[in-house]
Amino acid sequence: MDEDTSQTTKTVWFWAIGLNVIAWGGYLVLTRVMGITFDSVR
Repeated sequence: MDEDTSQTTKTVWFWAIGLNVIAWGGYLVLTRVMGITFDSVR
C-alpha cells in the first residue's frame, strides 16, 4: 500500500511540474516569438 501511495504522489508531482513547464514554455514562446504581451491584448 505504501509503495502505491508514494508512486501516485510521484506521478502527481511529475504531472504538476510537467504542466507548469509546458505552460511557461508556451507563454514564453507566445510572448517572444509572436510578440504577444498583456499590453497588446488590452
